[in-house]
Amino acid sequence: MTGPDPRDRIQTIEWARGLLAKHDGWLIIDTETTGIAPTDEVIQVGVLAADGSTVFDLLVRPYRATVHPDAQRVHRITPESLSNAPTYADISPRLDAITRGKQLIAYNVEFDRRMLAQSARAAAAPKLSCSWDCAMLAYSRFVGEWDFRKNDYKWHKLPSAAHDAIGDCRATLELIQRIAAASA
Repeated sequence: MTGPDPRDRIQTIEWARGLLAKHDGWLIIDTETTGIAPTDEVIQVGVLAADGSTVFDLLVRPYRATVHPDAQRVHRITPESLSNAPTYADISPRLDAITRGKQLIAYNVEFDRRMLAQSARAAAAPKLSCSWDCAMLAYSRFVGEWDFRKNDYKWHKLPSAAHDAIGDCRATLELIQRIAAASA
């Protein structure tokens, strides 16, 4: 590809409209973490239904990772607030039951999927049994701003990010609704 394709915006609008028309079979997920390294873990998981209702929202006590000061400045989750939180092993069965067979939408799916997998490994728990889709990549195609350096669409930060798992899920749902309401 050598530049933006106008069909990508149309396909993204159709993707968003298709999601909203389904009302079921998909969820929005977001995590807050101890950091971004390969040994970091999830410390908050939020899951939102298509109708905007909260399905899952819990703090999670990490096993071996500590909250990096840079991460704490972003999400404001302190080690003290995690001291009585359940571990990933504690929440894993419920989270898997909620998400099993669903399509999970995340803003920057690669990050959330990786962090959840890292936490599952640390807890000796199974990875989630679901499919994944990325709202960030969809939004990038929708905006259509080309990054010639990487020969792909420019990634954009989540508009109205709350840096709280459920707040970011809500911002992702609002973004999907905004894309669906757009004209091609």
